[in-house]
Order: sequence, then structure tokens, then C-alpha cells
Amino acid sequence: MRLRSAFAFALVLAAPAAAQDYPKLKPGLWEMTSTTSTQKKGDPPLRTTMCLDEASARELYRFSQGMMEGMCSKFDVKRSGNRWSSEAVCKLGDSRMVARSTMTLSGDTAYTIEGSSSYDPPFMGVKDATTSVQARHAGPCKPGQKPGDVTTPGGQTVNILAPRPPSGK
Repeated sequence: MRLRSAFAFALVLAAPAAAQDYPKLKPGLWEMTSTTSTQKKGDPPLRTTMCLDEASARELYRFSQGMMEGMCSKFDVKRSGNRWSSEAVCKLGDSRMVARSTMTLSGDTAYTIEGSSSYDPPFMGVKDATTSVQARHAGPCKPGQKPGDVTTPGGQTVNILAPRPPSGK
């Protein structure tokens, strides 16, 4: 559940949009490369892939919206052409997070995200962070992949849409 929640949270901050107007991405395999200011100097960017179709993109968006409603006192989104900007104020544990992000689409086959967040008090030792994501459509999903399959930087594949057992089981 932690991966699904983290991915969904990132998706909302990264891909803000009104419920009926979320960014439409081409179905298939997506490659995402991200860097963050919390990485150690010299660490390579994190590379993740995801098999996506329209239904899985819509489901992830709905899941993340529900999660944001429970965590955030503010979630403002603005769209201007191919650019979505968001500002969120959320509770993460004992910390108050203020996050801002801008997602810029290049058609339905690529996007970039620039985001920043601050935490008061610091969350897991982090007071301020910036994140940059570059994503591109890489072709059809690989044989055997299902929509929602995410391959992490460590090579583990998890379907973030698959039902999870309740916590503690």
C-alpha cells in the first residue's frame, strides 16, 4: 500500500487537473526519470516505468483525489493550455506540507514536472525539497504487463491498482 499511496500522491501533485479534465496520456509504456534535492550528490536519477491505459490513468487520478481530500486543507489547480499548476497544503504525520508543482505536457507523449515542497516541522528530516520529473511514452507495454504495472528503480514490478489486503495482514 505504501507504494500505491506514494505514487498516487506524487501523481496528484504532478498531474493536477479538474476531475473531468485530467491530462490525457497516450496508452502504453511510460518511462519516468526523476531527481530530487533530497538525493545524495552524484546519485543517478531514479528511473521508473509504468504500463498505462486510459482506465488505469482515470483510476489512479480518482484514488489520488480521494487521498488528497483526506490529507489536504487546500488543493488549488489551474490549467493554462498545456500547463497545469497546483498548490496544496497537506498534513503528513505531524508536519504541514506546502507543495507547488507545474506539469507541462508535450502532446500526449511526454511531460515535465517541476515541483517544490516545504515541511514544518521537517518531515523525515526534510525541511525543503525540489523535484524534477521527465516522462515520455516509450511504446507499447511489454508482453505480460497489465495496466497499472510499475517497475521501480530497484527492478521490482508492482501493480498499484491491484487490491491490497487490509493493514496488519
